[in-house]
Amino acid sequence: MSAFSREIRSFVVVSQSESIRAAADRLNISAPALSRQIQILERSYGTPLLVRSAGGVALTAAGEALRDEAMRWMADDTRFIQRLQQEKSPTDLRLRLGVMEGLVPTLVQPLLARLEAQFGLVELDLTVGTTADIISRAEALELDMIVAFNLPRLSRLVVVQSEEYHLGVVHAPGHGPAGTGPITLAEALQYPLCLPSAALSMHTRLLAEILSVRVNPRVTFASNSIGALLNFMRLGKGLGFLTWVDVCSDVTEGRLVFRPLDSRRLTETLSVTICRGNSLGEATGPVIEAIQELLAGLGR
Repeated sequence: MSAFSREIRSFVVVSQSESIRAAADRLNISAPALSRQIQILERSYGTPLLVRSAGGVALTAAGEALRDEAMRWMADDTRFIQRLQQEKSPTDLRLRLGVMEGLVPTLVQPLLARLEAQFGLVELDLTVGTTADIISRAEALELDMIVAFNLPRLSRLVVVQSEEYHLGVVHAPGHGPAGTGPITLAEALQYPLCLPSAALSMHTRLLAEILSVRVNPRVTFASNSIGALLNFMRLGKGLGFLTWVDVCSDVTEGRLVFRPLDSRRLTETLSVTICRGNSLGEATGPVIEAIQELLAGLGR
C-alpha cells in the first residue's frame, strides 16, 4: 500500500519531465488523465503548481516546494521500509514484486514455492495489473522487481533480461479454427473475438494489425484484465490474441489451445527488471536467478 496519493506520485514524474505528454508516456496513461490529476492537486493546495506553455511545463515556486517535499517524503519512506526489513530474521525474505496478470499461475506460484524452500518464510507483496499500475508503484519506490511486458525505459528501472514473445491465437478446444500450426490473422478474424482494451500495452499494435486486414471483426468481449479474457475464452465465448507465457498453464491442462500467428510482427517484450533502491539486498541475485530459470522452463 502506498503512503502517497496517485496524484503526488504523478506530480513527481511531471516535475522530472519536459512536458505533460512526456510524463504521461512514462506513467503509461493519457495526457488528459494526467492533467486532471495535477488539477486535483492544485485545487487541494489552492495554488498553481505548473506553468504550461507551448514549450512544455515549468514548476511554479509552490510546485518546486511540493516537489522537494515529496522527494523527501519518498526517501524517508524508503529508509523506514529498509530499516524494518533489517530488523527481520535473516532467514526471512520480503519480496515486493510487480507482474502482469497472466504471469500469476505460470511464474508467481512456482516462484513463491522455490523461494520458500530457499529462504524459509517469504512475505510476497504482489502487484498485479496493467503496465501503468505496476509503473505507478515503481515510481513510488514500492517495488523491488518487475516482470512485465513492454516496460518503458525509466531511470529507476534496471533491465536484467528481455525476451520477445510472439502473439498467438487462443481459444477453447472446439471453439476455433480447426488444425494445428501457424494461422493467418485473416482466418482468425472470422471468429468472435475477446480483445484487450486500451489499458493494455498490446491494444494499439493489435488493433492496427486487425484493421490492416480490412475485415470488420465481431468483438464479443473487451477487458483490461488478462484473467477476465482467459475466463471468457475458456467458456468458448471468443478467440483472443495472447503470448505463450500468458496461456501455457491453460494449454498444458487442456483448457485452451494456442496457435502461433504466421505474421511475426506482433510481439510482446517481457522484461525482468530491478527497481532502483530495492530492499532485497543479497537476496537480489538468487531471486533473479529463480525467475530466469522459471521463465526459461516455460518453453516456446
